[in-house]
Amino acid sequence: MDIVHHAFIGGAGMVALGVQGQELAGLGFLAGSVFPDLDVVFMAAGKRFYLKRHQGPTHSLPLAPVYAALLAVVPALHAGFDWGLYLGILGGLCVHVLLDYHNTFGIQMMWPITRRRFCLDAVFFIDAVAWALTLGFFALVYLGGAAPGKAALGYAALFAVYVGAKLVLQRHVKKRLGVDIAIPSALNPFGFFLYTRRNGRIETAIYNALTGRTSRTRTMEEVAPEVIELARSSAIFRDMHSILRGLQVTRVEKDLAGTLVVAEDMAIRNFGGKFGRTELRFDTNGRLIHEMARI
Repeated sequence: MDIVHHAFIGGAGMVALGVQGQELAGLGFLAGSVFPDLDVVFMAAGKRFYLKRHQGPTHSLPLAPVYAALLAVVPALHAGFDWGLYLGILGGLCVHVLLDYHNTFGIQMMWPITRRRFCLDAVFFIDAVAWALTLGFFALVYLGGAAPGKAALGYAALFAVYVGAKLVLQRHVKKRLGVDIAIPSALNPFGFFLYTRRNGRIETAIYNALTGRTSRTRTMEEVAPEVIELARSSAIFRDMHSILRGLQVTRVEKDLAGTLVVAEDMAIRNFGGKFGRTELRFDTNGRLIHEMARI
């Protein structure tokens, strides 16, 4: 989920806990829900530094109790330690991490034990149905007069059922079609962006699990190994290749000035963005003279 949606989810928890007389726990849940995405401060060290560490150490489940204690210590210095506040923060942190685990980018949820990124590809980080459920909770409470506690329980149950159903559907699509990656659509709950490498070829398509229809099929040959070796002389390309699961060289142009190599992330195509697009230019001697990546 994006940080705005995490904040709304934290707000729902805060409202539900507040009516139970657990205002501090509610504030803690809100704080814990947004804390992991404050790794945006890494941007100050450059976009590449940020991207390599985004959803990294701050999304660690082993460190969640430590983060919760650090966040709770400041108010504790003034009013004494409050277990409700601590548990609220810890709950918000864990909910944030588990939700991001069901997204598509991958999180280092076991850092520092391992730096491996984990993801289930159940929902895209922006999901229309998930947003509808969240906004529906606030509409029921503030416009429909529903009891916040009961509305929160219903909201949490529906959210969990939806994410679980998406995970089952995504696994079914991968197995049925035999694809490597099936990225869920942001807007269509039955839509998936498919990516597969087969026999030296890359195949991509859009699939609708409701209708069984496949569209926008695209097939391309993998480039020669020497082109990949040339591209890997770029630090930016190596960084992007280590982060993005579907980064592939899609265009190679040679002229009198040298060689242009363009790589794109074939696995992330929601909203038609160019995230991950990497451009490298080499002179006639194979020396890198320009590198750029859209981060």
